[in-house]
Formats: sequence, C-alpha cells, structure tokens
Amino acid sequence: MKIIHISDLHFPTHLPLFSLRGKSVIGYLNYSLRRRKKYPMKLVETLISTIQDLEYDALVISGDITNVSHESEFIRAKKILSPVLNEKAFLIPGNHDRYKKESLKPESLFEKHFGDYLGESLSSSYYLRRKEIAGQSFIGWDSNQPLPIAKANGYVPLEVIGETFEKQKKDYVLVCHHPLWNPKGQEESSGHKMSNRADVAKSLNSQPPSLYLHGHTHTNWIKKPGNLMPFYIVNSASSTRLSDSGHECGFHLIEKDNNGQYSFKRYIYLKNKNEFKESPLVFLDEENGVV
Repeated sequence: MKIIHISDLHFPTHLPLFSLRGKSVIGYLNYSLRRRKKYPMKLVETLISTIQDLEYDALVISGDITNVSHESEFIRAKKILSPVLNEKAFLIPGNHDRYKKESLKPESLFEKHFGDYLGESLSSSYYLRRKEIAGQSFIGWDSNQPLPIAKANGYVPLEVIGETFEKQKKDYVLVCHHPLWNPKGQEESSGHKMSNRADVAKSLNSQPPSLYLHGHTHTNWIKKPGNLMPFYIVNSASSTRLSDSGHECGFHLIEKDNNGQYSFKRYIYLKNKNEFKESPLVFLDEENGVV
C-alpha cells in the first residue's frame, strides 16, 4: 500500500475585491501582498505532474486547498487537481476551506465541489467520513469552523471519536487538518492549534489509528509512535510552498508492507531545477515535541 500525502495547497486564485466581504477582504489582501509569491504556479504544476509519475494507491489531501473559501477558489482548485482526482483520492477540509460562514451556509462549498472524493458519511450529527482504498480504511475528520480574523484554531468534539470507534473496528488511517503534536520550538499559539488536542490524543489511545495525517503548520515532520500516542503523525504542509529557513516544505510517500510496517519518503521542490526530489526525512521522537 502506497499513500501520497499532500496538504495546504493554497492554490493562487485571483479574486475581485468587490466580491469579498468582511474577514475575506483582510485575508485575501494578506495572501496577495505577503504570501502569493511563495506559491508559484510553476511549483503547483510540477507537483501535479510528479504525483502522476509516481506509483501509488491512495492520494490524501489534508485540507486548505483555498485561501478564503470563495467559491471561485474551489472551482479553480478542482480544475488544477483534476488530473489526480479519481477513485484513489481522499480529501478533508482545512480551516481556510471553512474561512467564512458563507462557505457552509446555505451550502457547504467544500462538499459541493469535492463530494465525490470525501468517502461515505458515518454520522448524522458530525463530519465523519470513511473511504476504503485498496483495502485500507481512511477516516476523515473536520476540525474547522469559521472564526474571527486572526483565529485559526480547531476543535474535534469527543463524540466524533466515540462514533469513529463505534463504526471503525479494523486498522485505519486518520486524516485531520490540525496537528495533535508539534516539535519543540515549533509550538502553536492558542489561536492556531486544536484547542482540545490533549483530550483528543488521550482518547485515541483506546483505539489508535496506525497513521495520523495532517497539515496546518507549514513545515514537514514525522513523529514516531510513542507512549502517549502509539502511532505515526505525519505533517506534509505545505506541499506547494517554497521552502525557506522557517518552512521545510514538501510531501510524503508512505508505504505499508504486508506486515503492517510503514516506511517513508519525503520529496521537496528544487526551484533551480523545477522538480521534486527525494530528501532526508524530518523524523522525531515523541519526547522531542509537545501535545
């Protein structure tokens, strides 16, 4: 079983300012003036072609395909991703895909445009999705909600965990946008992290996933199984951002053998060659980070 994990794609999309309201105006100006050049389309196109050239069974995208959850962004994101959107793809939303209330009401835009790749719904009360790909169960959570400007924290109701355990009895890969763990020195602020992640991490111990795939913090790492969380945690954000001294960006190719053991490869973008190349892993012990 081979899994490609990408995240936090933030596809560049031009939006007329008159089409934006409130928080979206500030968010879009911040993106346009400060971050847009860090997400060049040449990199995006190279990522898509690289994925097409790799051998894999599942493609997991752990949220933030947009910037301010404008409908035009979802339409453009689907067009960009179309070469790799098929039965192998499994997506969940990120906080930027739920950036404003209008992204959820009167209709959820993420589900509207990507519903074919979200798997089956397992709950009538919460976002809880499952997709079976090549015999492997993938579970998707939504830790996001529209928040005031400068807030990006997440929350997962503990009832979602209970329903996950009730509906999913065999080995599963859990996909959620927000981290459960950060390396020391890369801790998240209270306005950025999952607010109840200590409770979530503790609850997962009774029926843990084999992998937890996430994004949100734009630098790559893999946490090894530990005493607190006996499973791998993989961060592949941001897969479309140029790396710099504070952001080790790229994506991961994860392989599971017949004995259920995992191995990992990491790919980073080389701007001078316009290509993705295998790079050393950022592999960390659980004690070298915090929940």
